Amino acid sequence: MPQQFYRILCILGFAVATASFLAELQGYRVAGGLAHLDKLAHFIIFAVLSGLLWKGFKLKLIPAVIFLSSYGAAIELAQHYFTRRNGDWLDLLADIVGIISFYLCRALWHYIRPRRQA
Repeated sequence: MPQQFYRILCILGFAVATASFLAELQGYRVAGGLAHLDKLAHFIIFAVLSGLLWKGFKLKLIPAVIFLSSYGAAIELAQHYFTRRNGDWLDLLADIVGIISFYLCRALWHYIRPRRQA
């Protein structure tokens, strides 16, 4: 698929993630009340955002970690100060682990299955 498609998908992914992270969830128990299931959601969302960012903009590990970690921190601060939800530093840790996990899986994939010689 063309890189432009992944750029649009990446921007849409960020828009949906931002809206869901800042949504007021009145009357709903996040993750059905299961302890720390929201951390898994943060991990998965940031792993997917990392993949979209890489496919759309070819961001390397360090710039991606800085950009996405800053985004995750901004989300947690916004939740704390502008919504009735609580900002949680463990959510930010789950975000960072999701980012790094994507890049580790990508590196492992390329190690196991090297690119074909043309």
